[in-house]
Amino acid sequence: MATIRDTLKNTQNKLYLSIGYSSDEAKLEARFILEHVLKITQKEIIQKSDEDIHTDNQTQIENITEKRIAGTPLPYLLGEWSFYGRTFKVNPHVLIPRADTETLIETALSKINARDHFDILDLGCGTGIIGITIALERPLSKVTLIDQSENAIQNTKENQSLHQVTNTTIQKSDWYRSLDQTRFDVVLSNPPYLEDNDPHLSQGLEDEPLDALVSGPTGIEAIQYIIENAKNYIKPSGWLFIEHGYNQAKILKDLFEKNGYQHIENAKDIHGVHRVTFAQYSIV
Repeated sequence: MATIRDTLKNTQNKLYLSIGYSSDEAKLEARFILEHVLKITQKEIIQKSDEDIHTDNQTQIENITEKRIAGTPLPYLLGEWSFYGRTFKVNPHVLIPRADTETLIETALSKINARDHFDILDLGCGTGIIGITIALERPLSKVTLIDQSENAIQNTKENQSLHQVTNTTIQKSDWYRSLDQTRFDVVLSNPPYLEDNDPHLSQGLEDEPLDALVSGPTGIEAIQYIIENAKNYIKPSGWLFIEHGYNQAKILKDLFEKNGYQHIENAKDIHGVHRVTFAQYSIV
């Protein structure tokens, strides 16, 4: 049987040679695989590095590594991924959580006081990471999470149960259509925002659900619908936050202005790209 140290190094080398990763990238993914299979932490990997790995676990590590080399994204292989300091369940029917979306969380939290009792909507929730994270960070508020995909709804419910969130409601809806006359203090969305033939679709997104990525011929269709119709579901002086593509900030600003929103702002992601545009709705 191989030790934890040897298995980590062997897995790292396989990823490095087969995928074209940097040494650091390969080491990180190798560590994630071992942590997942062995159910141990990064610290325990170091502390127990001389311990042998059971044959069954060794086989599982090798299977995951081979599938990763074949191109399957690691979060789908592990069935979970980290977001905003927490682990969330994820499957191939929903988008993989990305650090860029933490910008959406940070900007929204800046407008939601910890003492507020807000009604908040996560529009097109997917995994549920946005709404559930907001609910956990602002426990006095109530968060409604909606999606038209039954698979997404099921994934969100799993994460709701995983984090034992009590201030969330989950329901199936095609955007706003099942909300009746409900109004919210804050609406957040990470909608599809790629155009049909966007080159990014063949640059690492091949395994993720197209309907969660592609909006239509221009990539702006879903965003335009959300902004135009949010006015019927946002309370006076409520906020709408939208994550979008690297080149869409100006388009969103124009759409917000056209639809009577005020205090329009942009927020940059960890790469310095304008990733979120948000604004306050005014009935004046």
